[in-house]
Amino acid sequence: MLKDSFFSILNHTLTDKHRADFTIALNPEHTIYHVHFPNNPVTPGVCIIQVAKELFSFLEQTEFNIRKIKTVKFIHPIIPTTHPVINYQMEWEKIKQDDPYYVAVNVYREDIIFSKMKLYIAK
Repeated sequence: MLKDSFFSILNHTLTDKHRADFTIALNPEHTIYHVHFPNNPVTPGVCIIQVAKELFSFLEQTEFNIRKIKTVKFIHPIIPTTHPVINYQMEWEKIKQDDPYYVAVNVYREDIIFSKMKLYIAK
């Protein structure tokens, strides 16, 4: 888990039954940034995706796994020293009881979009 070491939740709002907004703080001193990349830290794409999964698990108060990544676009690098606070906006739906959740995620800060992804998440 990355929560409480790589990132922390500063604020979250459930804006309706199937939408949530998070403000998180990245920890620029985390070991990941010392190796990716020394003296030029960039948030790895796999970590951006993992944070989305952990935020969804936080909302549902149970552990979820990513079943499938439908799409993911990394539009702008997240440099933790430049943007230590970022936002995750999530919208989800579930068609049938046994289906995974279909989760659309936007990662941004103000007018900069860092990433967009669509994930299938299930227990």
